[in-house]
Amino acid sequence: MTFRQTLERHLRAIQNRDLAELADTVAADGLVLVMADGKLALRSEEFLEAHRGWFAMQSWTLDSTPVRTFESADLAVAVLRLDYREPQSVRSESYLTLVFERRNGKWLMVLDQNTPIK
Repeated sequence: MTFRQTLERHLRAIQNRDLAELADTVAADGLVLVMADGKLALRSEEFLEAHRGWFAMQSWTLDSTPVRTFESADLAVAVLRLDYREPQSVRSESYLTLVFERRNGKWLMVLDQNTPIK
């Protein structure tokens, strides 16, 4: 699977709230998650637990627009603009930076940083 296919799979797993599919795109070790509120997680278990709680909420929508991608033989970066909404007039926009590393021929996400747009 190419980097771009893996990125699409990662984003589709989020849209579909599919934790198992998302987990398959994430590095089991060496992961860094920087959340929009500044919280830091350094283990894939923490990343997946945060997403488990978020996926349990059924009312949100998330649109992403690519800003820029960079790819080398074993490292790739995607910067996306996110538009997050909940029905109770909650809306937030942010930039999401995802870094993927090729490990044993498979692209895995190793960094996820969400930066709010103010």
